Amino acid sequence: MQDDLPIYPIRTVASLTGVDARRLRSWESEYHLLEPARSKGGHRLYSPRDLRLVHLIRRLVDQEGMSLQGIKAFLAVQPDGSASATAAANDDGPRAGNADGPAGGAAVPSNGIPAGARSRNGQNGRAERA
Repeated sequence: MQDDLPIYPIRTVASLTGVDARRLRSWESEYHLLEPARSKGGHRLYSPRDLRLVHLIRRLVDQEGMSLQGIKAFLAVQPDGSASATAAANDDGPRAGNADGPAGGAAVPSNGIPAGARSRNGQNGRAERA
C-alpha cells in the first residue's frame, strides 16, 4: 500500500487516533498542520502518512506540551516536512534536523524544540497548576 494514498475518512482517523473530527478540521483550517486529500464529493481523505502526522501532533500537544503554533514551527524546520517529523514520533522525542543542523540554519536547542515552539509560559511542558 502506498504511504500517500488517501484512504481514511475523517471518522476513521478520529477513531484510530483519539482526536475528534472537529479538532482535525481545526488543525487543517486554522493551523494548516494537515492537508488531507478530498473526494469528488468534498470529503476529507487521509493517507497513512497523514495518520502518522496526526499521532505526532497529538503526542507533541499532550506529552510535550507544545502549542499548535510551536508544532507548526517544529514541522517547518524538518528536512523533509512531515515525513521526517513522523520518524521523530517513533523515537523518544523530537529531534533537530540532521548532524549539520536543521534545515534553513535555524538554531534548535538540544531538546529538539525550537524556541518559538515553547508554550506561552516559556516552558517546554505543561505548567503545574496550584
